[in-house]
Amino acid sequence: MLSHNRKRQGTDFVEPDLPITPMLDMSFQLLAFFIMTFKPAPTEGQIMLTLPKEEPGGGASIPNPAAPEKPIHYIVRVVATDTGTIEKMTLSEEGSAAAVGKDLTGDIKVYRDEVRALGAALTAQKKVGKLTLEIHPKLLQAHVMGLVDHAIRAGFNDISPVPLDKKNR
Repeated sequence: MLSHNRKRQGTDFVEPDLPITPMLDMSFQLLAFFIMTFKPAPTEGQIMLTLPKEEPGGGASIPNPAAPEKPIHYIVRVVATDTGTIEKMTLSEEGSAAAVGKDLTGDIKVYRDEVRALGAALTAQKKVGKLTLEIHPKLLQAHVMGLVDHAIRAGFNDISPVPLDKKNR
């Protein structure tokens, strides 16, 4: 029997030539590029809200769009200061003779009282009301939600916050 006792020759350890520094440089350059060119989308300017009226039995009813009675449409124009607070508000009824509308100053309490009075009048007349809030783009979201909240509490179930500028709608 012939046996070969030949040993395999070992090879020297070869270190791969992988330049890591240029890859790190390039990754940081890409990271810097994406950070510098990132432009976030503008905040949502229009929040469409049509809230169903809550029934005492627990279930909510959905307004019937085919109802023959057209809702009375009120428009509240809200102008904001540069800091995002309410500067001035006016209330008008769509199609009314008064072109300017009723001045609600910049006080949310005056707005609240006026909306409550409108809601009570609509309930007494058994009519439906629609409220459109024309909102200045600099108005803070907290103020917008306060306006919507007061309108809901007054009994309005069709509330539409829209931008003040008609071309942005």
